[in-house]
Amino acid sequence: MRILLVLIAVAALAAGAWLFRDLIPGLGGSEPEVTAVSPEAAAQAEKKLERLRSSGDTIHLNEVEFTSYLRYRAPLEIAEQLESAAVDFEGEKVTVSGKLPADRLPDTRQVRAIRSFIPDTADVSVNGGLRTLSPGRAALRVDGVSFARVPVPAEVYSDALKSLGRRDEPGLGANEYAFPLPPGVGSARVEAGQLVLSPAGQ
Repeated sequence: MRILLVLIAVAALAAGAWLFRDLIPGLGGSEPEVTAVSPEAAAQAEKKLERLRSSGDTIHLNEVEFTSYLRYRAPLEIAEQLESAAVDFEGEKVTVSGKLPADRLPDTRQVRAIRSFIPDTADVSVNGGLRTLSPGRAALRVDGVSFARVPVPAEVYSDALKSLGRRDEPGLGANEYAFPLPPGVGSARVEAGQLVLSPAGQ
């Protein structure tokens, strides 16, 4: 009986390790973990996405893999507007950062008042959250924006997002930016500092 219980416990541990293999070093695949944004990290992300499409697995991408995927494989429109775009995950929060030319800022009263004091290109940071808008589409919620390390007033968010390519669509909030998920992905969320992608139909 004791041997049987041990075997059951081992089987349960093995099943748990398999289900959460993306979160356990060494079990997510034969590729070593990449720690720098690179074409290699983009290829690693693509391999995980291929596993999602072929096996129906839910996958986890860290910020290095997702940033690399955006830069080298499938850039979002908002990321294309930024130079050296990067995505950071912390808990359930998302931060998109990069360098933005001042001439891409929205032409609003608030921006015109400070335009002569800001550099031609400066660091921009957009932080907020992520939710699934509809199957195959996600929405980035904007909770805060800074340009040249200066906080941007909330009333400018809507115009700022439009200057970065935002378009209205059903269910999208005024402070949200919609974008398509990679092919085969149905839903997305940020959890424990990683991007969690589930296949369509789940």
